Amino acid sequence: MYNEKSWAEDKGILTGLLALMLFVGLALAAAVVYLLIRQQRLFVRLAAVLLLVLTVAAVLVMTAALVSILILNSGHGGAAVSGKMVTGLLNAVLTPVMVFGRFVGLKRDRIQRAYANINNRVVYAGKPHFEPEDVLLLLPHCMQYSGCRHRITGDIYNCAECGRCKVADIVKLGRKTGVKIKMVPGGTLARKIIGEIRPKAVVAVACENDLCSGIRDTRKLPVIGVLNQRPHGPCRDTSVDVAEVKRAIEFFTNRRY
Repeated sequence: MYNEKSWAEDKGILTGLLALMLFVGLALAAAVVYLLIRQQRLFVRLAAVLLLVLTVAAVLVMTAALVSILILNSGHGGAAVSGKMVTGLLNAVLTPVMVFGRFVGLKRDRIQRAYANINNRVVYAGKPHFEPEDVLLLLPHCMQYSGCRHRITGDIYNCAECGRCKVADIVKLGRKTGVKIKMVPGGTLARKIIGEIRPKAVVAVACENDLCSGIRDTRKLPVIGVLNQRPHGPCRDTSVDVAEVKRAIEFFTNRRY
């Protein structure tokens, strides 16, 4: 998920949408100013002033988000602009960006993927160092082979390691690295587990929607999102690039396994 080619595409999507939204916002602000000049009725003028204030505020936030992404792209994301600023601004504009993106023909999950990838860029720009036991790996329950009779949502190490899904590879990775691993059926339980375990960093495997909402919900923690693979469609017998999961764990723990 995190590579220079996808980063360039995702950056282009978000910066393009933000630039278009800025143009629309500036055009709206100009129209409101024109209305203020021409309109004499007090009620209309007050409404126009309120609309102008909201429009200017939105334009400023979108400008800041656009600039922060461009600074991150310059290669100085870890020093020139803080990760919290980038993700905070993206969180502020993400909903209107998705609405506007749908309006111009972009799919919601493509925008969410771009958001998750930029979040990964921010995290990888830092230099964290955590102990393995402080890192939590979250997996979706749909990674388990649908015909499996073993219950592993409570304890992934109940896996029989038959090799019919990638869970066996994840179990081996867990034994090797020592990180905590939890398989969850949804975002609500994922948030509960994070609250109970209190990790210092999270590696999350999920679809675009769950990654996006999960990263936003855990904004105080560094989260690296790994997009799952869906050869049989959503929410059934999904897979993951285990090498990408391993890379994220190695980054957080500053170790090679």
